[in-house]
Amino acid sequence: MRKVNYKEKGITLIALVITIIILLILAGVTLTTALGQNGLFERAKYAGEKYKESEADEAEKLGDVEKEIDKIVDGQDPTEEGKGPNGKVLVTTLKTTNHGKEEAEDRLGNPVTVPGEFKVVEGETVEDGIVIEDDEGNQFVWIPVSNIDGDNDVTTEPNAEDLIKLKNNTKVEITLGRYKYKREWSTGIGYTDGTPNLVQKGVNYAESTVLNGSDVEYYEYTDDKDRSNGGAGAKDLAKFVQSVQDNHGYYLARYEASYKSDDKPYSKPSTSYSEEEIDYTSGMLWNNVTQGDASKVSQNMYSGEDSEAQYVVSDLVNSYAWDTAVVYIQAMGNENYANQGRGNNTTLKNTGDTEEVKCNIYDMAGNVSEWTTEYSARIIFEIKSPCVLRGGSYYKSSYYTGDRYYIDEAHNVKEIGFRPLLYLK
Repeated sequence: MRKVNYKEKGITLIALVITIIILLILAGVTLTTALGQNGLFERAKYAGEKYKESEADEAEKLGDVEKEIDKIVDGQDPTEEGKGPNGKVLVTTLKTTNHGKEEAEDRLGNPVTVPGEFKVVEGETVEDGIVIEDDEGNQFVWIPVSNIDGDNDVTTEPNAEDLIKLKNNTKVEITLGRYKYKREWSTGIGYTDGTPNLVQKGVNYAESTVLNGSDVEYYEYTDDKDRSNGGAGAKDLAKFVQSVQDNHGYYLARYEASYKSDDKPYSKPSTSYSEEEIDYTSGMLWNNVTQGDASKVSQNMYSGEDSEAQYVVSDLVNSYAWDTAVVYIQAMGNENYANQGRGNNTTLKNTGDTEEVKCNIYDMAGNVSEWTTEYSARIIFEIKSPCVLRGGSYYKSSYYTGDRYYIDEAHNVKEIGFRPLLYLK
């Protein structure tokens, strides 16, 4: 047997203890390195947080880039906040204009002139329908006009800057004028293809141009045209045409008129309507009205002490305003609107309650037919019919948006109403 050396055992035990102590020290150093303020774990945690911050920052920057790309696609200059592609005020930023008219533009660069005391409440492009509103809630829709003397031939582009830009990168020319619309019958479908035919340009407003409707002659009243047969003409047709040219358009009431007072209408959704002639209450659809009264109250809508009167002129819609609005609506993608009728709207309704709306304009193809300032030379058996109705009607399926109907000025029935227009001074 080998003799046990207890001295060797003691040295081995001491070495083991020392080794364990050294390992514990090294473990402590390692833990301190890993867990300390500048340890590996802290550094890993810090790196992870920085990565997340960087990722969020990159996402935000990418979002900003996407927004700028959207602006460029829509035609808006991304370098100037609140400015359109041509550097003018972006129309959607005009929440109040109490300092006079603003020569603004939509997101595609189309000019939109907003009168003082009105604000923009809806629409980003003329294709949508730019809606302005006064402090009483009356609303009007901007009708953009390229010129008053064009030929509506977009292929020639006589003035590229005058053409109306659309979201699909095409352009259209809208000329102020009086139009007739193509009318072809298709069995089982009805009238198709409402292509407009420009009969009289706005620049020629002073000429007594005849617009024939079967055996009827229609005129817009001018100084050299006798209107002794009756009916009220435009307040000042020359100023209307000049304003349209200077401001690149005009405004049409968004809604058929509703009752405000004996001498002023509203242009906002009506709260009730009447099947019979009654004493009117505020907000009721204004039907049962003569052409003369419709003209008078339309002209009074902004007058006298009204703050808006210093910026705008109101009037009963004339034939240029009605026809050009139809051309505009069709050009914005609503083909054959000139031949659209009442559809399923076969009962009298509050204006704004029907589903008949195009470019934010209600009921040109339905609800009530509307008085205009156009003149009819129609006389049958000594019965004069000097006034002209436009638009569709719940009352008759044969009435269409682009149609004209002669009638006497005193006709005062439930199926006839009116719509004011607005142009800038």
